[in-house]
Amino acid sequence: MIHLYYGEDRDTSEKNAKKILGEKYEVIDAENLLVTDLPTLFLGTSLFEEGNRKILIKGLAERKELFDELIKYLETPHEIVVLETKIDGKWGSLKELKKATNIDLSENKFKEDPKKRFLAFNIYDLALKKPNEAVKELKKCEETEDPYAMLGAWATCALKNLKSNPTQKNRAIIRELATIDHLMKSTKFSEKPWALLESFVLRLKML
Repeated sequence: MIHLYYGEDRDTSEKNAKKILGEKYEVIDAENLLVTDLPTLFLGTSLFEEGNRKILIKGLAERKELFDELIKYLETPHEIVVLETKIDGKWGSLKELKKATNIDLSENKFKEDPKKRFLAFNIYDLALKKPNEAVKELKKCEETEDPYAMLGAWATCALKNLKSNPTQKNRAIIRELATIDHLMKSTKFSEKPWALLESFVLRLKML
């Protein structure tokens, strides 16, 4: 069965994925996939394990030509979780998946918490002036806050600054945040999202 979990609340999506997959599963980064790889991925068997496979796929929605193929593999015998942050709601393939009955599909959105958003904005503003102090404040949040929510709040703040003051620096910040968003969704960096945020905070003043 295919489980498609997406939305800004990445933490909830990942928790749902772990409930389905357990502790042992394959991780596939869609960046390295071809359309011709999909039949083997969704319908093939593993040489190293008996029975059905458990697979986590990341970044499929960044490859529309791959995501559009998903509807063809709903009868997969394997437990497959497709984990995404953003999917274009205008895509016909997403609308088809929403109509399907043999898929577990869930969009996880953040529940707005003014206190947490205020905290994120404060760290962002502090990073523009005193990066080292901002990193200290960020580290205090790592046990209790969601890194994806933090990034989303920073993006909101950066876009607001760009709208009121369209400088090269503010444009560079938006590009940097977009890069971090991409990296946080990749297989290589998704296990250490806070390290990416700390690096951004340290470099923000110099962008």
